Amino acid sequence: MGLLRYARNANYKRFYNDLKELSPKTGKPAWLMFADAGLCFALYRSGLQDYLNFKFYNKSFAERKTYVTTGDEYHAYKILANPANDVFADKTNLFRRLGHLAKRDFCDPREGYEGFKAFIEKHESFVRKPIIGLGGSRVERVETAEIGDPHAYYEDLLENRDFVEELIVQDPTWASLSPGSVNTLRIMTFCIDGNARILFACARVGSGSSIVDNFHQGGMGLLVDMERGCLSGNGFTKKLEESEVSVTGVRFDGFPIPYWDEVKAMIIEGAIATPEVYFIGWDIAIGVDGPLVVEANCGSGWDITQVVAQRPSRHHVARGAFFCMRSTRHKS
Repeated sequence: MGLLRYARNANYKRFYNDLKELSPKTGKPAWLMFADAGLCFALYRSGLQDYLNFKFYNKSFAERKTYVTTGDEYHAYKILANPANDVFADKTNLFRRLGHLAKRDFCDPREGYEGFKAFIEKHESFVRKPIIGLGGSRVERVETAEIGDPHAYYEDLLENRDFVEELIVQDPTWASLSPGSVNTLRIMTFCIDGNARILFACARVGSGSSIVDNFHQGGMGLLVDMERGCLSGNGFTKKLEESEVSVTGVRFDGFPIPYWDEVKAMIIEGAIATPEVYFIGWDIAIGVDGPLVVEANCGSGWDITQVVAQRPSRHHVARGAFFCMRSTRHKS
């Protein structure tokens, strides 16, 4: 049902315009690629953005089968993420379950006005974000001095189901990639029967136009060399625009990730501490005093992983699903 709803709500006009721009480069008419995208939906459960992100217009049927599509994600999450037990769907639960890894203050307005009042008295600025949401939408920095009526602002938080958290101050070396945004690492972990391991790691760097670095909000994604603890290769936007340098002119390839060993230890600890969620996509910031968890997501998208790696990731999903199903059968 999720994929059908996605298909009903898709922006076909924008997609067709994207295909018209691609047409001169591919040598294929837009209408033919549009029909081909429909065939991919039927055969591989792929979305419109999948067709563009993974360059299906240039790939054979055999190659397309190796990618994790939007439909594959919906199916895989039922096994990998154990969504019925997704404690992190409510983002405030990160602070309740793993506050020692989040390492910052927060306020859930559902707990009362007095808590919010105390929060803004402590912080000159803060971040506002949805309690439930994906893709980095509706995340904004707020200056406390600009709040005219605190009680009215609090009521607005309740109405929009938002919460507030302490502003993250980045490590200056890491911030040099894009000082205007919180640049994060997206690291995927798989944990079953108390055994956790890292599946994949990439970085997300802001474009300079937003406080968030999210791939879906104009940020750039980059592959992480997990052995050397550095960025690898060029950065890619969601539209597959490629760059060797950040918005500040810093070269991506080989850029060292501060506190890399601490990052790995932190997410393994977090994965083991939340055994009811088998698969988690961790968003990690690099603060002035070390790494901290920004968010934990059971619905971690596979689009950025396949774009920055320039290769499919279906083998990761298949392997994780196999171990999950085998463990479930063993316990029953």
